[in-house]
Amino acid sequence: MPKFAPVALFVFNRPEHTRQTLEALAQNKNASETELYVFSDGPRDDRDAASVAEVRGIVKGAQGFARCMVSERAENLGLANSIISGVSSLLETHEAIIVLEDDLITSTHFISYMNDALEFYKSDPKAFSVTGYTLPATHLELPGDYPFDTYAGYRCSSWSWGTWKDRWARVDWGMSYYRDFLHDIEAQNGFAKGGQDVLRMLQYQFEGRIDSWAIRFSYAHYQNDMRCIYPTKTLVKNIGLDNSGIHSRPDPRFVHVAIDSDWRPRTFCSAQIVDARIAAGFKFAMEKPTPAAKRRRRTVGEHLARILRSLTKRLHWIGLASTTSKIKVDVLFANTYQWRGGAARAAWRLFSGIRSVRPDSKFLTLYRDDHDDGVVGLDRSSRRGKQARRMEQRERSVLKAYPDRDESCFFSPAVRPNPARIRLDQFHPTLVHLHWITRGLLDVEELRQLDCPIVWTLHDAWAFTGGCHYTGNCEGFLNTCGRCPQLGSNDPNDLSRQLMQRKMTAYDGLDLTIVAPSNWLASVARQSALFAGSRVEVIPNGLDTERFSPRDRAEARVRLGLSDQFPVFLFGASLTSDKRKGGDILLAALEQLDFPSTLLTFGDKSGTPSIPAHVHLHALGEVSDDELLADAYSAADVYVCASREDNLPNTVAEALACGTPCLAFATNGLPDMIEHKVTGWLATPFETSSLAEGLQWLANHPQPKDLRVAARKKALADYKLETAVDRYTALYASLIRKRKTRRRL
Repeated sequence: MPKFAPVALFVFNRPEHTRQTLEALAQNKNASETELYVFSDGPRDDRDAASVAEVRGIVKGAQGFARCMVSERAENLGLANSIISGVSSLLETHEAIIVLEDDLITSTHFISYMNDALEFYKSDPKAFSVTGYTLPATHLELPGDYPFDTYAGYRCSSWSWGTWKDRWARVDWGMSYYRDFLHDIEAQNGFAKGGQDVLRMLQYQFEGRIDSWAIRFSYAHYQNDMRCIYPTKTLVKNIGLDNSGIHSRPDPRFVHVAIDSDWRPRTFCSAQIVDARIAAGFKFAMEKPTPAAKRRRRTVGEHLARILRSLTKRLHWIGLASTTSKIKVDVLFANTYQWRGGAARAAWRLFSGIRSVRPDSKFLTLYRDDHDDGVVGLDRSSRRGKQARRMEQRERSVLKAYPDRDESCFFSPAVRPNPARIRLDQFHPTLVHLHWITRGLLDVEELRQLDCPIVWTLHDAWAFTGGCHYTGNCEGFLNTCGRCPQLGSNDPNDLSRQLMQRKMTAYDGLDLTIVAPSNWLASVARQSALFAGSRVEVIPNGLDTERFSPRDRAEARVRLGLSDQFPVFLFGASLTSDKRKGGDILLAALEQLDFPSTLLTFGDKSGTPSIPAHVHLHALGEVSDDELLADAYSAADVYVCASREDNLPNTVAEALACGTPCLAFATNGLPDMIEHKVTGWLATPFETSSLAEGLQWLANHPQPKDLRVAARKKALADYKLETAVDRYTALYASLIRKRKTRRRL
């Protein structure tokens, strides 16, 4: 028997489509080693008889496969019943299957990829199906830094798919769950993560208004908390979007002009990781109005109202509206990104807590990652969003004037704001809460236009430097910068001096309060030329200590596919490309250990580094799912933060909340978080041997439960979101009250 999964092809009454589908499939690299099973549905009436007969003649002549078996239905079962019965019969004798319909053109690597994916994901507890199709790049633009050739999605694809016997057995074709589902808002929101349209289709299926195997199959993905795996570039083109079949009207969201026949996916993501950026873009694409809806005739009144709304919106956002039309908000948060990066995660968590007590607050960002009503930002896939992304890259072009700059250091020049952004002056806030605001979100000069208190939470040093985010050994920020070592500059009036002077002018006279999450950053801020004499408070970042809480370690390891035989060291950054995070020191420390271990990583986009022979690397890639992160922390014996410089890392707080002891160098804000030999190990900066000693001490601790209990206790005492919200709420109230008192005087 061939080693490749069989292909099931379902055909009906479209001879030319069937012919093209078979010809393309026969050109696949492994077609000759693949069994093809064709299920030909019977005619609905006499009008179908001739075309059904022609289709059957075509499939009987199919060549190029290990063998081709044709099952001719005497009656018309309909597509749903034909697929359910056909796939069920094949999975009685096969462990996995690949399924196509009669209007799908496949690339020459389709069969190879589908078999690779079925093999790779067969033991992945989060994989329910795989597909060779994805949306066109014009409607789903993947992030440039996405490291894999596949991505996990919340809904299945019916335009080529594969699954396994055990997954197929979990589908409830009778929909016994539906009446409970109708009253479960949380379940409805969960199922709709791939697009709101699935709710309507599921309803129509239950009511008998449609007959769809796919919507029931898709629900099984949600019901089992599992995913469909998509390739990042399509290996399948649908030629049936030509009004030739049911649900086959033209729609540019799904049309591929061509397939890259040379491309074959090689690097596979974990099914447990759903990239939030891709998921948001996918959902947005699926929720766009269909062409039929766009073509609906509008009354004159509707048409005029639509024009007026559009004009008002444009005037409002591009800054042409009068000052009296500014949006009134309570607390206006400002952070360049909504979710991307540690600062964004901390800011978003705080905002989510703050608006529970100050509901009229808003979150201003350069790009929005979902459709939350509290978020104001650009859609990445919109024309203006794409323009903003291009301008974001150009903003850093001024650094080309410094060819000797240290590429490993992060420097934000802030020469000009992003012209496509939504401007800060469109709002009339009671208070503005700044977070990480580089990459063109706003111009520092814009702060002078604010007539309200400003709170600025520091996530690094940029707010009080001439452009660097971490200062290293440089003390230029104590004066006015210039001759910046990170720029490789000997010019006293270089870019760092210019930005420092702009900030001095912009900050002068502001009602500004600085908040640092760590005592170290607060101390450095107080010494800086820009914030000397300013009010500087210390409020640690908060997190959901219920979501990040200890889980059964053995069960977490099973879910992640980790061995329970060796210690697991967790690291949450690039091992090679980000020198500040100290991955190079960690690798050197692991080299010094004399016992086997597993290095579990997340957030690493630098490729596969050179790992010591006795260390097994298990890379999760980019992780945006807090549930998966909590599993990773709980599965680990030690969380390692080997940073040369760091403020108050979210990852350390999250690890402690999950009861995982942490290892770090005794530098910057990390001694605030880790008590040596109580909640972890503080190594001597930046000694490899001291880090290795900490790994060994923690991995072989005789009472690991004591460390875990102490770690959890520390997180509950210092990092509960409710505590941070209470402290910030009190700070806001005092600043607003002080402002009102000053105005009365």
